This record gives sequence, C-alpha cells and structure tokens, in this order.
Amino acid sequence: MHTMSITSRLKLTLFACPAVMATLFTASPALTAQRNFTIPVQEKVLDIGSGLKYDAWTYGGTVPGPVLRVRQGDRVHIHLINDMEIAHGIDIHAAQIAPSKHFAPIPGKTDLSYDFDAEVPGAFMYHCSAPPMVTHIANGMYGMMIVEPKDGWPKAHEVTIEQGEYYGDPDDNGLVAGDSKRMMDERPDFVVFNGVIEKYADHPISIKVGELVRIFFVNAGPNRTSDFHVVGTIFSSVYRSGNPANAFHGVQSFEVGPGDGAIFEFRVHEAGDYPFLDHAIARAYKGAIGIFRATP
Repeated sequence: MHTMSITSRLKLTLFACPAVMATLFTASPALTAQRNFTIPVQEKVLDIGSGLKYDAWTYGGTVPGPVLRVRQGDRVHIHLINDMEIAHGIDIHAAQIAPSKHFAPIPGKTDLSYDFDAEVPGAFMYHCSAPPMVTHIANGMYGMMIVEPKDGWPKAHEVTIEQGEYYGDPDDNGLVAGDSKRMMDERPDFVVFNGVIEKYADHPISIKVGELVRIFFVNAGPNRTSDFHVVGTIFSSVYRSGNPANAFHGVQSFEVGPGDGAIFEFRVHEAGDYPFLDHAIARAYKGAIGIFRATP
C-alpha cells in the first residue's frame, strides 16, 4: 500500500506539489569560543510520514538529532546523558581524539563528557558508537555538526538536509520496528530526508529566484550512498565533506557515501518548483525526494 502511494506521488512531485511551505535555517556563531552541548538519549515513537510511525532511538527526541554548529578553532564540550536502559555513545566525525577514550558506549542511566577542538571545517556526521552500530544508526541515532571556516561563509539561504534509512514493515497500526536482518543485508524499506518520508514534498522549502542557496548535507546511511541532485539547476559549487578546500564547480549531481557530508550551492533563475532527490531513483521512490519552491 505505501509503495503504491509513494510511486504515484513521485510523479506529482516532479511536476507539481502542495502549497505548504517550510524553510530550514541554521544560526551562525559569531566568534571563536567555548561551545557546550548537552544531548539526552531517549526512546521515542515518531511520525515518519505516509501515516507511519517508528519506534526510534534518538538524540534529543528527534531523528535526526540536533544540528550542532560551531566555528573552526572553537573548543567543543559534549555532555551525553543516556536516559535509556541499554548502552549508547556518541562518535562525532569532527573530533580528532582517541575513540577508545571518548567514544566508547556507556551503560544505561549514566552519562559521559568529552572535549575537543574543532580544527577542520565541514559538514560532519555524528552517530551512536554502541554495537551493533548499524542498528543504532538505522534506529535514528545520528545527526550533523557544522564546523564553519574561520572566516565564515558568504551570505546565503541555508538549509540542512540529512539522508537516512529505515528498515522494516509497518504492523497493522502503522508502527515500524527495525528489521536487523534487512539492516545487515543493506535493504532499506524507506530512504528519507531529515527523518520523514517525502517530508519536503508535503512541505516544500521556499527559496527566492537569484539568491544563493547553501545546503549542508550529511548522508547518515547506515548503508547506502546518496547521489544528490536538484532538478532544473547545476551546482555552482560543491565542497566535499563540507570543506572549502575541497571545491568542485559546475556539478550536476554528487555522490556522498554513508558517514560523509558535503555542502552544495546553487541559484535558480526563474520561479517554479525544483525537486531534489537521491538520483539513485529507487531511493526517491522510497521517500528521498522533496521540493524547493522558488518565488520572485
């Protein structure tokens, strides 16, 4: 039932979409400083679109977890509070520290803290470090840390998009519980942006003709590569891992592996709807598709 719905709506998404708008902005820290983040680990049943729910493990009660934004050179303090009964941890890809000392999972009802210097700019994944890691990530334990370059980025309309995967069939009440065998077989049932099936087909992201749009993108996986594409435009710049030192120009689509990130920049030249999707098209049919709606 859900496959037929997504298939039929994919056709509509490519050429038309509902009139509901939503944009995502991220705040930019002003100066090099101490950045402190307290993140609770919680189990929560979440709406994931198409009338379905997922019994998720979360950072902060959402999938993905909160976007953590700092500036290159900042000192970052992480405080993880594990409110669940089972072990969890947090591995932040922006941190260059010994995993055995800092990322090791902690038992339920305990907490951990560590510090690191954000030395390299980029769009970085963070995720649970407890085994089996594939299960913890697929159940929702992932997020993004943005490390801005020292001089910041030029002004732009900024959006954060995190690609993830859900594994499992819904029960009679529409509740999806993770299927560990499908996780290990790399067979996702749903591929999503920011935790929800076709979230931005239902709620298009509003942009303006001619303005610079900057997408901070992370592919959480845990298994599938993303080939990110915006229909009707060409990326003026793409930064591999979100690092301004790794620049590509005039790019039609760009592959981002599980656990990696990128920054995409583009402008549109006329009003209209611009679908964005994982151009491995089967994943768009599984939910990895949305809309930028451009107005004058």
